[in-house]
Amino acid sequence: MKFTCGIVEDLLPLYLEDMCSEETRAALEEHLRECPACGEKLARLKDGAAVSQAKKEERSLPIAGYAKKVKRHRIRVGITVTLICAMAACVLALLGLTVIDMRREANPHVFEVEDGVYNLASAALESTAEEIGQYTFYTNSTKIRVTVERDGEFHGTVMLWDTRYSDSFIQMSEVDEKADTCVFTAGSAARRYKITCDGLPGAKITVSDGREVSFWKSLAHVVKGLIGG
Repeated sequence: MKFTCGIVEDLLPLYLEDMCSEETRAALEEHLRECPACGEKLARLKDGAAVSQAKKEERSLPIAGYAKKVKRHRIRVGITVTLICAMAACVLALLGLTVIDMRREANPHVFEVEDGVYNLASAALESTAEEIGQYTFYTNSTKIRVTVERDGEFHGTVMLWDTRYSDSFIQMSEVDEKADTCVFTAGSAARRYKITCDGLPGAKITVSDGREVSFWKSLAHVVKGLIGG
């Protein structure tokens, strides 16, 4: 099979792409051996193809680098979003536990106590300085808060007694119109208490279990429980 130069020129791109049949390839190669002009055309086509491939590779390098950057960015964003979601979930859980602790603190369990004993967990007691000593108190808190109200200037003392040992004295606190509240600490549900006043005639006395409903206090209590402190 003999090809003219025109046919060879048309077939050269297919030849370079290896898309010719074996018979056509053989005829082309025979013509190229005998025709220097077509050989030069083939060489030019090869050079052009090489340059085109090089340019294509050069263009592909920035694209590949950009694709890697995009992939790394997406991974970082994914990790960041995951961490933020995990932290948000922890914060929400911590807030939820804190609210539960605040509710528990605001609404303590009221245990039954014997007759003649005033349960401070159920409510505060309002009395007078002259009559407060008639009451016996129970608390399931660690504190007993005493507030004194009296017109004008005053100065007196509030005393806490333990009834288990024939009214054994525990603690005393001075009060006046500027510092009208005292808090006795280290309370125990196992004890029963009495409170007396001295130097406070006509004063109104309010006794409570000293509970303080505080977000920060409950938060600290929850965190301490979580870390096992």
